[in-house]
Amino acid sequence: MRKGLRARLPADLRGFELMRGHSRLLKLHYGHPELHFEAWHHTGDGRLEVGLHFEGTAQQNVRAFDFFREHMVEVKAALRRAELEPWDRGWSRLYETLPATVLDERVMTSAVDLMHDYITVLQPLVVRFLDEAV
Repeated sequence: MRKGLRARLPADLRGFELMRGHSRLLKLHYGHPELHFEAWHHTGDGRLEVGLHFEGTAQQNVRAFDFFREHMVEVKAALRRAELEPWDRGWSRLYETLPATVLDERVMTSAVDLMHDYITVLQPLVVRFLDEAV
C-alpha cells in the first residue's frame, strides 16, 4: 500500500514518515506522529478503516477534535462518508470504513484511493491546526 500511495500523492505530500504497526496496520505522518493517518484492517468486523487519528496529549486531542469539528462542512464536501468521533484513551479520529473481509487487490486499490483522498484533503487542515496552535 505504501508504494502505491506514495506514487499517487502529489509530490509535496510524498515525504511522509512511517510508524511501526502490526501487519494489519499502516500509520504515516508528516512530522507529528501524534496526528497520523492510519489504515487498519479490523479482521473481526471485516472492515478496513482509513482515517486521521489524534493520539497526542488530552489537551491537544480536544483542540484537534474541536478544530476539525468546525471544519466538517468543508471535510464532508470532499469526504462524504467521513465521521469525527472521540474514542479509546481520550483519542479522536476522523475516518470511514470499507467492507474488507480479506485484503485482496480490490480492497487494497480502494484503500490507496481513499487514503490518498484523506491525505490530500486533511493534511492541509492539519498544517493549519498546527500553525494556529503555535
